[in-house]
Amino acid sequence: MNIEKLFEMQKILDERIEQEHPVKVGENRFSKKILALQIEIGELANELPEIFKFWANKKNKPDNALKEYVDGLHFLLSIGNDLDFRKCEIWEMAYEKTLENQFNEVFRKVNALYFLNRVSAIGLNDYECTLASYLTLGKAIGFEWNEIEQAYTDKNKVNHQRQDNGY
Repeated sequence: MNIEKLFEMQKILDERIEQEHPVKVGENRFSKKILALQIEIGELANELPEIFKFWANKKNKPDNALKEYVDGLHFLLSIGNDLDFRKCEIWEMAYEKTLENQFNEVFRKVNALYFLNRVSAIGLNDYECTLASYLTLGKAIGFEWNEIEQAYTDKNKVNHQRQDNGY
């Protein structure tokens, strides 16, 4: 996966969105992106009910899960761009023993970004660890780098089309 290419694609989309929807006085887009990322992670989990819905007999929907995963990746890359994080090696963290633990670890790291940003103490290492945890989650679910990149590229086109149509 060419993560630098994805950062650049996201930067172009972010610039377009900001042009179409300028930041309002007092608005904290970083905080909104963190919340949006958390929502997407929850939507991703909902497409994989076998992981955590012990009370139900619902089956996982891997195709829908990949779409939700790249929706989250859009916000995570956007946050990285906000932090001027442009280059990184793709690395995976030690996989938490179960997928529900890996989801919880991603939520924990995203929450940490939010709180560190509030006290102006966020560092690029904090972001890089969050990105690595999210990429590890994707691999743990069973997504391959090439399918993540292709799904991201496809969804990025959709997001540009949405802007064309006044979304």
